[in-house]
Amino acid sequence: MRRRVGWLIVLSLLLPGLEIGKPKEDKVDPRLKQIHIVFLSGSVEATQTLREQREEIENGSCLKLADHRESADAVLKVSYVPGGISQEPNGQARVPGMDIPVVQRYHTAFEVSIHEGPRMKRIWEKHVDLNRGEQDSQPGALRLMDLLRHDACAER
Repeated sequence: MRRRVGWLIVLSLLLPGLEIGKPKEDKVDPRLKQIHIVFLSGSVEATQTLREQREEIENGSCLKLADHRESADAVLKVSYVPGGISQEPNGQARVPGMDIPVVQRYHTAFEVSIHEGPRMKRIWEKHVDLNRGEQDSQPGALRLMDLLRHDACAER
């Protein structure tokens, strides 16, 4: 009898732990489906890329880009950190020409927020890190816009 109780206790402790290793499903906030017009804010370089591709983004999509914050359903905050190669010192001795080249990835992040009373509430966020070649072929801002359009416009 004690042995069975002991096994039940061990199993009850182990079973919840098995759920920890499983990847979480990305559930889309249902409020994202109600957004039709977004206002771009944040990094000038990344938002300029989106504005240049405005016609392509809006064609075949449920999302439109707003020119004014007041006319938008949500605010799309874009952050961008350019990558490239930087030189890091090699140890404590700073010998010229002996620095180690470090490749920094291009980081782009999107955050969609809506008005919830007097405050803004974040309902969607994603980011992408790209190498130079990947960044040149399709910038992170356009990749993230594709993900946003997929999540916002799917099954409407």
